Amino acid sequence: MSTPAEKAADAKLKAASVEDSVLDTLSIYTIRLLAADMVDKASSGHLGTPFGCAPLANALWGKIMRFSPFQRWLNRDRFVLSAGHASALLYVMLHLTGNGLGGPYEVSMERLQQFRQAGSSTPGHPEFRMTSGVEVTTGPLGQGFANAVGMAIAEAHLAARFNKDGFPLFDNYTYVLAGDGCLMEGVCSEAASLAGHLKLHKLIVFYDDNKVTIDGGTNLAFSEDTAQIFAAKGWNVLHIPNGDSHDPAVYEKAVNEAKAQTEKPSIIIMRTTIGCGSGPAIEGKAKAHGGKFSNIEEIRSRYFSPEGLRKSSNPMDQRIAELVDEELSSLNGSAGPVLPKFYVPKAVLKKFRSRGDYGDELACEWNRMVGKYCRTFRESDPELVQDLEDRMRGKYLSDDWKAVLDEYLRKETKTLDSKLGTLLNMAETKEEEPRPPFKRLKSDGVIGFKNKAGRVYASEVLKCMVEHNAAIIGGAADVASSCGSHFPELQGHFLPPSRGQGLDGASYAGRYIHFGVREHAMLAILNGICSYSLMIPYGVTFTVFFQYGLPAIRMAAISKFPVFYIGTHDSIDLGEDGPTHQPVEVLPQLRAMPNLVVIRPADVNETVGAFEVMAEQYASFRDISQYVDPKPLSRRPIFLMTCRGELGLPYKPNAGMSGREGVKRGAYVVHDCFDIPTGTSHGSHTLPTGSKVPDIILIGSGQDVGLCMQTKELLLKWSSAFYEQLHISFDGPIPLPISVNQPCLKIRIVSMPCWELFDEQDQEYQESVLLSNYTDVLSIYVEKAATKNTGHDKYAQYSVLMPSFGLSGKGADVERKLEFTADFVASKVWAAWLERGRHVPQQADTGDRGFSTWVSRMHRRAGGN
Repeated sequence: MSTPAEKAADAKLKAASVEDSVLDTLSIYTIRLLAADMVDKASSGHLGTPFGCAPLANALWGKIMRFSPFQRWLNRDRFVLSAGHASALLYVMLHLTGNGLGGPYEVSMERLQQFRQAGSSTPGHPEFRMTSGVEVTTGPLGQGFANAVGMAIAEAHLAARFNKDGFPLFDNYTYVLAGDGCLMEGVCSEAASLAGHLKLHKLIVFYDDNKVTIDGGTNLAFSEDTAQIFAAKGWNVLHIPNGDSHDPAVYEKAVNEAKAQTEKPSIIIMRTTIGCGSGPAIEGKAKAHGGKFSNIEEIRSRYFSPEGLRKSSNPMDQRIAELVDEELSSLNGSAGPVLPKFYVPKAVLKKFRSRGDYGDELACEWNRMVGKYCRTFRESDPELVQDLEDRMRGKYLSDDWKAVLDEYLRKETKTLDSKLGTLLNMAETKEEEPRPPFKRLKSDGVIGFKNKAGRVYASEVLKCMVEHNAAIIGGAADVASSCGSHFPELQGHFLPPSRGQGLDGASYAGRYIHFGVREHAMLAILNGICSYSLMIPYGVTFTVFFQYGLPAIRMAAISKFPVFYIGTHDSIDLGEDGPTHQPVEVLPQLRAMPNLVVIRPADVNETVGAFEVMAEQYASFRDISQYVDPKPLSRRPIFLMTCRGELGLPYKPNAGMSGREGVKRGAYVVHDCFDIPTGTSHGSHTLPTGSKVPDIILIGSGQDVGLCMQTKELLLKWSSAFYEQLHISFDGPIPLPISVNQPCLKIRIVSMPCWELFDEQDQEYQESVLLSNYTDVLSIYVEKAATKNTGHDKYAQYSVLMPSFGLSGKGADVERKLEFTADFVASKVWAAWLERGRHVPQQADTGDRGFSTWVSRMHRRAGGN
């Protein structure tokens, strides 16, 4: 028999348990009503999931997750709202737990009241860097699911690299809330497949299985057995039959079961009721998904008034009525018989803020553990400790990263300088001097010399970076051997040991991720890795296949995640694979995306410069301790687009600025219309003293810069021969736009690897390159891309572009068939030059013209005379 003391203790425990249950239920009511008030005030939003998943949110933030509202604690548990339309639920929980409390990014009650309003920090879908505590930008369904896979990869890798016995620096879990729509998306299936293969056991997904989508019941379009599918993908499948339960223990039990195994990610299938608690007219129906509830005041009275609560048959509500009575009394009657809008009962707020305080204490304990770790291992493993300390202060690259690139470029340019010839312009002559015969082009290079392929240059520079910087992690979508992005002797394979049998360096410490043929998932996963921080993520595939993952690139651009993309096989020189693989339209697609820097290098110098643009975002110390950082434009994803074929210039540049520096300017003069005397330095960006304004400026990017230089060679030859014929035929001034004292056309070649960086330069520099205010200069943009009407008019009057998709054949044959060879381009430029003084109707652009290019008329730049 129990003693009286034991009975008293049991009674006390039961009473405490009842009080906890009462508080949990009141918390759920509060979560629902706060979300409802937000959506009602905004007259916009989604309440089905906030109502249906309020019990889960109460359990996650009140009992399960480890988080710090005040510190950007690196070992915090991550929560990802893949069903991003349910943002009201997330914002409510961030407010209740005190995220950013007292700082400029606090998720305050005022912020909740500004939900979905222009300029507020509580937008319609969660955005990283917009709201304190939001881990990733989730809007399109399924993106968050794949982001969470990236976070789990990041945790596994950092744990393998840094954790030591007694020092579990990285051992957090990633929790996801996903709905039916998320699981229908292809990106979710791709990511789930990879997560199961990689055995990411610290990934736990709650599937809100409410059987309803916008258009109606899921039986209209979705009948697969989710449990069997995920089991087949290697997931641990758990069930919560009653996902409407207010008891946190229900969710804790499922999470503990998920954590009990270490071989599989877990999906917890919760059978829930969409709009649960909103009343029989709404809950469980498609109309619960979006929009405000018309019966919100009835719901408020039921949850937040003593009278309404006492009408309930639930004994729990009778006790809650007493708590609400106490709250109303504390308001001195100002609220009337119902607690007001945007109100949080004191006991609920205290509960969640206490949980936040507990997380802050855990974060401080973790910081102390990191300090002890560094002291313990500084002598025995100094490089590892230094790496950790640098990364935690925001410096992800080694001190010698730039010197490594210097050495690589020195070796490459030494070879190039000895092989490349010189392209001389026609020198000016005085009238009294005899005219020299045409011998203006000098090629002192090696006959048959070829530059390396663009993808090879990119691969070699990437290898240099990977070898000397342990923070760089990434992979390719099963095309590493073709793109050149896998260095197993340096990176190892990111695989669980059971998957890496027979492979050297196969472990979670590996830095090469075998994404498989999953482009969309790869790019979304990179966002998750970047969000986790402490790593530099990169992804490589054919340029055309980045179209599969454009939504993920877009999320990176919105989030200002400095992910590094390398797209190879960038144009029609791809050859035999044909138009399905020739990405003529991808370049303008990417350029149109705000905050994405697209770099298409013309040679090895520009390729190295592109890597520097990426690396400089990671190379200096910065504060990563806050949830929300300022939004500098310098933090942004970089897309390096390069080619399958030979990349380089046919002749040496002559204008003084290196391609490595020119990339950072976005555009620069690579070959000018004057010959630089030996030993003369031109450091200024203005035209050198004594030189004349060019007649023609040819602008290109990537391989097309070399094409422009070859075009210049032909134009010099043609114009000189043309002048000689005119001189013989005419006695007196020559009535054509070619000066007597300048027999050859004066042609400037501009390399424009990056529109975005060039547009950010000051107007003086832009004008020094393009001379757009000189009305007599003919400017023509040359690019093997379908970029018609996509912005070339900012830079040139005319353009030579792709009018259609490519075709299958050897690269050189395709370029000739499509008229992208020097003779074809030169003929178009020559015709435009001769006709530029005439006033004739301009032929309109046409549709797909098959195997031909065109010269299209464009407008002058703003500010031109």
